[in-house]
Amino acid sequence: MRMSLVAGSRHALSIDFSSATRYNGAMHIALAIQSLSLARGGAERFALSLIRGLLDRNHQITALCHDWDEHAAALGLTLIRIPRPRPWHHPWREFSRNVWRALPASDLLFGLTQLCPQDVHRFGGGVYRDWYARKYGRLLPLQLLRPSIRHNLAFERAMYAPGNYRHCIAISEMDRQLLMQHYAVPPDRVHTVYNGFDRDMFHPRARDAARALLCTTHHIPPTHLIVLFAANNYVRKGLPQGIEALLRTHDPRRFSLVVIGKPHARVKHRLQQRCAGRLHTVWLDRVSDPASYYRGADVMLFPSLYDSFANVIGEALCCGLPVITTRQAGGAEMIEHSVNGFIVPDANALDELAHCLDLCLRPGACAELSARTGSKIDSCTIARCAQQTEHVLLLAWEEKQRHIAQSQVQK
Repeated sequence: MRMSLVAGSRHALSIDFSSATRYNGAMHIALAIQSLSLARGGAERFALSLIRGLLDRNHQITALCHDWDEHAAALGLTLIRIPRPRPWHHPWREFSRNVWRALPASDLLFGLTQLCPQDVHRFGGGVYRDWYARKYGRLLPLQLLRPSIRHNLAFERAMYAPGNYRHCIAISEMDRQLLMQHYAVPPDRVHTVYNGFDRDMFHPRARDAARALLCTTHHIPPTHLIVLFAANNYVRKGLPQGIEALLRTHDPRRFSLVVIGKPHARVKHRLQQRCAGRLHTVWLDRVSDPASYYRGADVMLFPSLYDSFANVIGEALCCGLPVITTRQAGGAEMIEHSVNGFIVPDANALDELAHCLDLCLRPGACAELSARTGSKIDSCTIARCAQQTEHVLLLAWEEKQRHIAQSQVQK
């Protein structure tokens, strides 16, 4: 028997449900994500952890993606390579087409990236309609003349149109509210499931030794307060504002800024010139062991313009590193102001950011914050994330089976 995800949707595609079976404690989940390579960053690292958690719960996983590394291959799941988008084609639409062409028989299609249609969508990249409004402000109508932005918003509208999804998973309550606000997604269709973190990799042990090694390796004066920034997108994650805030502190010479993440060459050059002679900086590319930097630093500065829930915030807190961030970062939901970090209104609150940094210079301040970093993040385990994700997947599976049964009765 063949039917579309939901009849009447012009974006719906045909799915073969002939192999649908009764739930027996395990599902065959087709999981779509663009990459499963640790070198890509925190989102891919989380995806591998989630897959491991679902496999531990006896589910069968087939991953459809452009590329993967040896860590993904070692998990024992089925991997299907999806061709990269052709030039001049919209990447999300092209990825969706290619996923559906390669989709094997399965119980559910679970998207960890932009995909339309799908059974369950976990949106870790945020709500673009809100992000573009924040990014461009009054210039947004002019930006809508750009085909890429116009097509992205059109695809997002289609993705959240009734009939193109069954359930959605938000990774922060902030994003859950934004999805309901902008696309009128019913509250019972969107669920907040916080990311889980690998506690064997991200832990607070031996912080003093990690700090000493960081100082020795990168020639950082041990008396300096080590401020860590970790992100591949300097602009969206607020590095320019972070540097301006450091320069507004009472004495910028008491800080060392360590930047890790793939740089944008021109932005990096401009920021290096801004810091020259005024602020001690260490500029690194992607690193293979970010946890050692979390444990070696004194505070993380992450003044994001908008972020669903950056994994670096959760990873830092797991490593005992207090975080300074903004209300526009979903990860702020793990922070209690002045308890395990600081939250400022937005990335342009430079004086408030500078004040928080100055507070960290007080003797013992960072140690006190570090001792309380686990107050909320300790509940964000991989096992709990997999269990809560499984619950949403099961809701979609049961709904799908009812839909199939009703269709069979009607025939």
